[in-house]
Amino acid sequence: MSRRKPTLVSLDELFNDATIDVVEKPSRPVLALLGFVATAAALGLFAGALTSPAIVAADAATGSTVDAWNSLPSDLPIEQTLPQHTVLLDKDGNEFARFFSENRIDVGGDQISDNFKHALVATEDSRFYEHGGADVRGIARAMVKNVVGGAQEGASTITQQLVQNVLISNATTDEEREVAAGTSYRSKILEIRFASELEKQYTKDEILTMYANAVFLGNRAYGVQAAARVYFNTDAASLTVPQAALLVALLKSPIKYDPYVNPDDAKLRRDTVINRMVSESYLTADEAAAAKATPIELSRGTIASGCDASAYPYYCALVRDEVLENQAFGKTAEERQETLRRGGLTLTTGLDRHAMDVSQTAVNHALGTDNRVAAGTAVIVPGTGVIAAVAQNRTWDQTQIVYAKSQFQPGSIMKPVTLAAALEQGYPLTTTFSSNGPYFSPSLDEPNGGFRNAGNEQPGTIDARDAVRKSINVYFVKLIEKTGVQPVADMAKRLGITTLPEMHGREASLALGTFEVTPLEMANVYSVFASGGIKCNPVAIVSGVRTSSGAQVPVSDADCHQELDPNIAALMDDALQGPFQAGGTLSTVGGPAGRPAGGKTGTTDNSGANWTAGMTPQYATVVWVGDPRGGQRYPLTQVRAYGRTLYNTFGASIAGPVWKEVMTGIHTGLPAAAFPAADPSPLRSITTKRVPDVRGMTTSAAVSALRTAGLKVTISDTTAPDDGLSDRDIVAGQSPAGGSNAGAENTITLTLSHGSDTHVQLPADQ
Repeated sequence: MSRRKPTLVSLDELFNDATIDVVEKPSRPVLALLGFVATAAALGLFAGALTSPAIVAADAATGSTVDAWNSLPSDLPIEQTLPQHTVLLDKDGNEFARFFSENRIDVGGDQISDNFKHALVATEDSRFYEHGGADVRGIARAMVKNVVGGAQEGASTITQQLVQNVLISNATTDEEREVAAGTSYRSKILEIRFASELEKQYTKDEILTMYANAVFLGNRAYGVQAAARVYFNTDAASLTVPQAALLVALLKSPIKYDPYVNPDDAKLRRDTVINRMVSESYLTADEAAAAKATPIELSRGTIASGCDASAYPYYCALVRDEVLENQAFGKTAEERQETLRRGGLTLTTGLDRHAMDVSQTAVNHALGTDNRVAAGTAVIVPGTGVIAAVAQNRTWDQTQIVYAKSQFQPGSIMKPVTLAAALEQGYPLTTTFSSNGPYFSPSLDEPNGGFRNAGNEQPGTIDARDAVRKSINVYFVKLIEKTGVQPVADMAKRLGITTLPEMHGREASLALGTFEVTPLEMANVYSVFASGGIKCNPVAIVSGVRTSSGAQVPVSDADCHQELDPNIAALMDDALQGPFQAGGTLSTVGGPAGRPAGGKTGTTDNSGANWTAGMTPQYATVVWVGDPRGGQRYPLTQVRAYGRTLYNTFGASIAGPVWKEVMTGIHTGLPAAAFPAADPSPLRSITTKRVPDVRGMTTSAAVSALRTAGLKVTISDTTAPDDGLSDRDIVAGQSPAGGSNAGAENTITLTLSHGSDTHVQLPADQ
């Protein structure tokens, strides 16, 4: 590479050179210019302060002028990279989506063609390798012409242009915003100050590379790599002389010289750049002639951004939302939004293409994509929290709502949560209740007509296994009477359900699934049972790195830990295999062939939604089926599914077959894995206490009785309905009910009579 030999410039030479053929008589603008030049001279800008280390001028700037120069702000936020792509990879490292606010792909200096570097220096800053950040001869000449002659001529070096590019994107202080605007002499001096400091911190080649990655080159392309793709469908390292010259030509005006719109103007400007390369000895005349004889040959390469461009848009949306919602990516919502906007990350996710494809095929097979009824699936790997797949029978054009993250009433797939709480309190699977309906609870809120079983089934006295197998409502109402509502709500939260409202101790409907949850959280609940009691936060993002450096970045924490006793999890696995057995709610559907599986169906009131949830040791999958407009207004009656019309639907009607198809497909090629054998005997050693019946007692007497029994107490904020008979400050209800067993850590919730004071001072030692 030929470089001009550095020379010193005196102030007289500078000013004479700048004003030749421009003015004879100073005008007000010229006087302003003289003020700028004088200021610059006083600050030492013309005396070596901005020259390269090889050019050491006399000590012209001393004393206060040096102090003034040093007092100017100089810390450029160069470490804040310009917006770049964030790339999403599946579990095997293959890209499936990317985000960018600016189409910029940073590359290293060794990945940029010398042809581009030569064209850039020759055209934009021929003294780039000589100056120390600012070319003062060029500044003076340009300012004279701009101020006096009315012409607009740029004077910024490559380093100064880099300063402006960085500040336009990153400016946070008034000084930085002023430089980015570039509207005053002061801003020019500040720009020079930043450029000078930049030259001290980085080599020329590093600055050139940063600039090449920063500049806008039209057609939404920022930086040489993105532009090489957009115009030639190639990489920056492979740019030929004509291609490189065309990209540099775009710097003058990306619109005027857009080769897609104005090819003739683009070629003229390209050839001008090639001529500059000859003038600066980067090309011979013959090489230039050959390059100019080459026609502009474009090959538009596209790089799609956003979830709509992904083959897996709904999983992509999960990742996007995880970045925006999780504090690992920023403490505030604004910081997380900035993380997504600035990009520069490569995020490896749990997306399993096979599981995704199997799930998508299953929901489309059942309902098609134009059905009013929708199906949503969620698949989690037990013991990891990793979301392997989400799917729904909709396209991104139809809806951008992810059903796996949407809230719906779950129905009977919530019943196992009550059973888990009961097992933890010491109630074995052999616990029996008379489970015929209607049943009127003495301590819990109930619907008109009492609690009934689906189809008015009258099973008689049954144990927990039969209750799970046949999904008997009355059994689980009686079970939550024993456990208490709050322990079940606490269990739900411990298993990963975050959507429950505050409970007041009378909500029997919690056991029956009337409070809304998301399919993803329910899949996570069943994954806890499948993993021996290991509970994790569901995560789509597994790991992340800075694309440019490979440095690890914090991502969402799955926080896997032992939440349930392994034996309680094994007992849950045992009970949940019942629905696939004779007489069970999934007996007509069956599980994945040749392997143990647990499962549970769910149907909400009036067929508002159908569910199937279940698991093997390898996967936990939940399927929701319903009308997204609202299950109560648009119930699942007369549903077209699997090529026929279903007039009444249950969990096994649509959700069950979808679940089986998904689970069969994702287990293909995997060995059958057995659930751990359950041992019921340890349950007998769990310490429980008999709950006294305190209904009808005064508040203080009831609290005293419960504390004497070794139980904790809380008072519901909601009082009982006015019956016109009860005095104030009397216990009208309690949960768990009197006569039930409760663990030492259980809290007994008291509901007081109408008009009672619920702000009761409770013992401090509980």
